[in-house]
Amino acid sequence: ASLKKEKESFIMHIAANNKLTFLLAALCPLFQPNLLQAVNGLQIGPLLSTCVDACQRGCAEIRSVQACRERTGDDLKFELKDSSDSRSALTEADGKAQRAIIGALRAEWGDDLRIVGEEDNDEVFTDDDDKTEFEPLRRDLFDDDIGETAEIEIADFTIFVDPLDGTREFVEGRLANCQSLVGVAMNGKSIGGAIGIPFPAGDLSTEATIVYGIAEMGTGTLGAPLTRGPFPLDRNIDGVKYPRPHIATGDSTAPIMTACKEAIIKPLKGSNVLYGGAGNKILAAALGEVACSIQHTYGGPWDLCAPEAILTAMGGRITDLFGDEIAIYGDDAPPRCNERGYVVTPPGSTIDHDAITAKLLATPFVQEYQKSLNEAE
Repeated sequence: ASLKKEKESFIMHIAANNKLTFLLAALCPLFQPNLLQAVNGLQIGPLLSTCVDACQRGCAEIRSVQACRERTGDDLKFELKDSSDSRSALTEADGKAQRAIIGALRAEWGDDLRIVGEEDNDEVFTDDDDKTEFEPLRRDLFDDDIGETAEIEIADFTIFVDPLDGTREFVEGRLANCQSLVGVAMNGKSIGGAIGIPFPAGDLSTEATIVYGIAEMGTGTLGAPLTRGPFPLDRNIDGVKYPRPHIATGDSTAPIMTACKEAIIKPLKGSNVLYGGAGNKILAAALGEVACSIQHTYGGPWDLCAPEAILTAMGGRITDLFGDEIAIYGDDAPPRCNERGYVVTPPGSTIDHDAITAKLLATPFVQEYQKSLNEAE
C-alpha cells in the first residue's frame, strides 16, 4: 500500500477522532498556516526515508554475519547481558547492525537528533567509529507519497533502534523470527518506523524485506515481497492441531504469562502459537496471522516503537495488558513501564480488544500484578 492519502480527508479524520494532532503540521502543509506555525527542524518524509534506508543497512549487516557463520561453519559467539536470561544474548550481529544504523543516522542528521539504541550501554561503538565515514542515507524515498511538509522541531523527535530484535532466535538459528527495528517517536508518541526482516524465508535465499509506515496514514514495503498474512504460518495451519483463534505469545513460563494465557486461550477454545521477538509478535497480529498477541514484558521502547506505528497504520490496536495506551516513549514514562506488557489485535480481529483486556483485569493474579506495578510509580 502506498503512503499517499488525500491530505484533506486525513485532516478531517484526525480532527474527528482527536488523535495524533501533533502530526497535522508534519503531514498537511497545505493547511498548515491555519493550524500550527512552522519551525526550523525536520520533515517527516525525509526522516522516515533515512530510517528505512538505515534499517536496510542493519539487515545487510545481520545477513553478512549469518553468511559468514554458514560459510565457516563456526559457532556464533555471543554473551549474555543477564547471565540468567537466554533472551539477553548479544552477538556480533547486534553490534554491527547498531553501528550501521545509528552511525548512518547520526552522520545524516547530526547530534541534535536524539537516537536511543538497545545496545547503547554495551560498548558496541569504538574510538574507530568516530572516524568512520558513512554513505549518505536516502532522503527521497517518499517524495512522491508525502512531498513537502512543514518542519518539526528536531527536539520533538526520538529515534528508537533495536538493531536485532530476536537475538536469542538468531543464536538458535530460528532466523524467520529476527527483525531490525527503527522507530520514530514524536512528543512521546510512536508515529512511524521501519521493520526490517533480514530472513523472510528463514534463510539467505531471498533478500531482506522492509515494512515501513506512518501511524494512521499507511504502510508499504521495500525489498523482497511480503508473503506473510492474513493467514497462519505453515507450521500453524493445521486447524485440528491448532484450532482458531490463534493467540501468539513467547515461550515464557512466568506466572503472569501463564495467568494471561489461561484467562484468554481456554475460554476462547483457541490455540497458543509461539513467536519469537517482540516486533515479530506485533507484526504477526498486524498482518492477520493471529487473532491476538500477548506479552507480559519487553526490553524497552526500541522493541515497540516501529511495530506499534506500523500496526496502527494497518488499522490494528495495541494497549498494555490493562487496556491503557503504551506510555514508554517519553521521558515521563512510569517506572517498570515495560513490565506492563502489551495486547495486540489486528484490524477486523475476531476477538474484541477491550474484551481481552477486561478478561485479564478480571483475573485475580493479573490484578495483583497490576497492583505491584502501580505501587512502583
